[in-house]
Amino acid sequence: MQDNQILSPHFSLLEFTESATARKRGIANEATPEVVDNLTRLCHHTMEPLREALGLPVIITSGYRSKPLNDIIAHHSHKSQHLTGCACDFYVGGDDTTGSKCNVLGAGSRGRLIKAFRLILTSESIDFDQLILYPNFIHVSYVSPRTNRHYIMEGDGSGKYRRVSHETALTLV
Repeated sequence: MQDNQILSPHFSLLEFTESATARKRGIANEATPEVVDNLTRLCHHTMEPLREALGLPVIITSGYRSKPLNDIIAHHSHKSQHLTGCACDFYVGGDDTTGSKCNVLGAGSRGRLIKAFRLILTSESIDFDQLILYPNFIHVSYVSPRTNRHYIMEGDGSGKYRRVSHETALTLV
């Protein structure tokens, strides 16, 4: 697979496989054709419609993780959908028209995160399997229209989660 492979109009394979942790530890994080297919579906059904609806950059912080990489990530799961290319973590960047990108903890970033979270919940063109709102990023996954569970949670960033209903999720700030 080529790192510069385009998965959708706004996302490339490199965005989902790049890992400073893997690079630092000398861990290969190369996607198989099956993983690329899963990432392409994630982009097509979730990430690209979100990017289009937001009109802002969606910055992938963690996409595909090889097993060795996943094993060293804090709070990892041996069942993580990152292992199959069905999940990613992201935050929303700044105003796309100025070319600026906000720091993940920058001013206004929480508001953009909440806007993205609500768009995923309410848009008919965005589908997901699992959606987790963390303080500084969102985790989202996509499997297939028939098997997506629409499972919604809130994570505190320390490994604790709370499952929430669709109605409660819309009130999270």
